Amino acid sequence: AYTPSKLAALLFTLELNRRYGDKGLQSIAVNPGAVSSDIWRNTPRWLVAIFKLVYLTCRQGSTTSVAAATCDFPKDVTYLQPYWLPSFMKVAFPPMEMLGPYVGYRVTEPRFPADGEGGLVTARHLWEASEELASCR
Repeated sequence: AYTPSKLAALLFTLELNRRYGDKGLQSIAVNPGAVSSDIWRNTPRWLVAIFKLVYLTCRQGSTTSVAAATCDFPKDVTYLQPYWLPSFMKVAFPPMEMLGPYVGYRVTEPRFPADGEGGLVTARHLWEASEELASCR
């Protein structure tokens, strides 16, 4: 359920920006990174000890959310992640989205479904299905 929910957040961002961007709304999906938080409370202690060594703190993990909520980004920004990427990489390599050198936040191009329109077709279908399930139409 984790991977599909992350994809859904990205697709929602695309469709919200398409529908309401001209009205001044902007949605930015964020990746907090791998965070050593209470989510691991039922994980064996020895493993949590390792996570504390390599994962971000909760404060570091909140950086992308705070930046998305408070910074003035260009309208084409749709995704922030907390790790360094080489300047030639526009789209993050998956391991670098989980465990890279922490930089606070970085604008990155997300990987969208190959639907021929950069994820827009899939985003529209998800939005319409969500409206139907929520009885909005």
